Amino acid sequence: MLEKTSYPETLAPQQADLKTIDLDRVASLLRRQALVLGLSVFVVLLLAVLYLSLAPRSYMSAGQVLLDRNLEQAAGEGAVLTNSADMEAQVLNQIEVLRSSRVATAVAQSENLMTDEDFLNPPPSFSQRLRGLIPFLQGPQTAKLDASLDEVVGTLRANVQVDRMGRSSIIRVGYEAATPELAQRIAQAYADALLQDQLNAELEATGAAADWLQQRLAEIGDSQRNASLAIETYRQQTGLSVGQDQELTTLRIGSLSNQLAEAQAETARLRALSEELQTVVAAGPEAAANYVSLLSGTQADPAEIAILRTQSAGLISRIAEVRTNFGEDHPQLSILGAEKRALDSRIYALLQNLDGQYRTQLSIATQQEAGLRNDIDSEGQSAGLISQEQVRLNELQQRSDALRSLYNSYLLRYEESVQRQSFPIPSIRIVTDALLPDQPASPRTVVILAAALIVGSFLGLMLGTINELRERGFRVGSQVQRHLRLRFLGYVPKLQLKPGATPGEQLKTIRTLVRGADGQRIGRRWGGPYMETLKATRLLMQPVAERGTAVLGVLSALPGEGKSLFVASLAEMLAGTGSRVLIVSADENTLQSRTAVPVRIMPSQRGDWRQVAVTDNDTGIVTLAASAPEAGGGDLSGPVMQKILDEARGQFDYVLLDLPALGLVIDALSVLPLTDGAVLVAEWGKTPRRLLNSLLEREPELGDYIVGVVLNKVDLDALPRFTDVGGLERFALNAEHRLEAAPR
Repeated sequence: MLEKTSYPETLAPQQADLKTIDLDRVASLLRRQALVLGLSVFVVLLLAVLYLSLAPRSYMSAGQVLLDRNLEQAAGEGAVLTNSADMEAQVLNQIEVLRSSRVATAVAQSENLMTDEDFLNPPPSFSQRLRGLIPFLQGPQTAKLDASLDEVVGTLRANVQVDRMGRSSIIRVGYEAATPELAQRIAQAYADALLQDQLNAELEATGAAADWLQQRLAEIGDSQRNASLAIETYRQQTGLSVGQDQELTTLRIGSLSNQLAEAQAETARLRALSEELQTVVAAGPEAAANYVSLLSGTQADPAEIAILRTQSAGLISRIAEVRTNFGEDHPQLSILGAEKRALDSRIYALLQNLDGQYRTQLSIATQQEAGLRNDIDSEGQSAGLISQEQVRLNELQQRSDALRSLYNSYLLRYEESVQRQSFPIPSIRIVTDALLPDQPASPRTVVILAAALIVGSFLGLMLGTINELRERGFRVGSQVQRHLRLRFLGYVPKLQLKPGATPGEQLKTIRTLVRGADGQRIGRRWGGPYMETLKATRLLMQPVAERGTAVLGVLSALPGEGKSLFVASLAEMLAGTGSRVLIVSADENTLQSRTAVPVRIMPSQRGDWRQVAVTDNDTGIVTLAASAPEAGGGDLSGPVMQKILDEARGQFDYVLLDLPALGLVIDALSVLPLTDGAVLVAEWGKTPRRLLNSLLEREPELGDYIVGVVLNKVDLDALPRFTDVGGLERFALNAEHRLEAAPR
């Protein structure tokens, strides 16, 4: 029996091994799938270049607007108190205003885009140009001369880009168009339209307030006149008057009523001023400078108030000038800020003192009003002669006085609204004008090419991985040892046989190849692995051949894997060493069973099987077809085949059995006990690993007879791609290259 070498199962991977990426295998995978990876990257890059060549160029121009509520102070409106939440809401509101159809309509009308040829006839899109390359998809293209306002507004709203710059109050408004000039025009028009919209909104709000105040003034004036007329009518009806002949009680009650009306007006005035000062004081020193005007008309020095106004306005102007010219980080800003805070604190102290004074005066006025009411009540109770008509007259007089005070208050507010209409101040200003773009915004060549490279690489890796997962055959000897745990004998290159040659011509070609490889006349790179595999098989059989005849079975899992050519090559090599070789062709598709070599009976041969044996005159190789009736008629397990092998052991040095494929019939298993061992031939990259594993699992005794595995039809040029970086095949190939390149 031939000696077998078993390969124990590999150890289970340790925990550290499971977390480690095998870079050698990754490098081998990339090397094997380099063509797929390169083609994928090339195709995707080609598509990207096609898109870049057909996609139209577009240009982006953008301006910036600032929401500044402090601008309203220029009109003397006082400080605008807004918190962060209010400012956030205002910014978001203005962004939606820029995206609205109202602003888009204003832009379309101001730039007359309904008849603008550049706007109405942009360059063809990528899909249109792509369809234009196909003759039957091409259609007539006509220039558009005009469009409706709704169509233009829809296009503007679809292409305008409005963004907030970080967390600031600056809004970036841009527009992307086919030409730089058109993009700049529309972007600038959007900024101007927003500014004009703010002005219009201010005017509309102020006008609406003025109209309402005017209406209220007319109503209050009519009511006051009616109240005065009612007093005069009532006096005429009752005969009461306010002349010198009026009784003393009436005079005192009238005087007290007048004093009460004045006290009520004074109380209302002091209460309004006190509430306003309380609001100012609650706001803190930061807003005190905006209410210097409240100090006017008080006991404060007018010259001091004028100085405070001048200093406050000067500091605000200097701070704005330094911030505009030198930026937020200029040291002068901190000094000016300190001066501004000191001035605010001073004004704030004056406002606090004034608030205290008004509170005291309000308390006194309230007490005085209450006292007057008590006096009037007392006088009414004590004056029993005062008629109900006089009381009614006093009520009418009080109502008239109240309406007169209310009319004066509304008249003051109406005049303020009229003045604001003549000088509207928006809360928005343009900080950056839209510039003329010099580079197209899309398509982005670098980004698209980089994305195409990434996508192509990813696609190539996916396809390469799929190819690797679809790999089911054996490529290197380490796979044979790892999956089958059998000895690997070597690689047999794919023999270059002439297509359509007769079996005899193919045998002559094999003989030439074997002799040429043995003599190194056909190239070391090709002949080396060929002869080394044959020699390894001979060395495997040599111990048995030295004791007698070595009987070797040659197996394959499927037909067409080159098993018979390997048998012929091995027989030629053994015959070249002077050995007597018998080939028993038990496969119906074997090459030797169809040869037309004439029958030659050797003198020492006896028996019926020798009558059908064919001997090669050049090499002395004897070939016997097992399908012949004299050889058992194809029954490999019968007594005839056993008798043939017993007789052949005394007449030949080597008996090679070309057995049928294991995947189709079971006859090969029946004759294996008559052999000294078997060699399994697998086609390189084609014989499924799972098939061989299933055969060995299904027939465990088969593994006891197989002494080695040969990979046939190997592409030596592609073999190094399937080996690891430190694989033996790669080193052997490099050594062969160096030997071929060395001078002879």
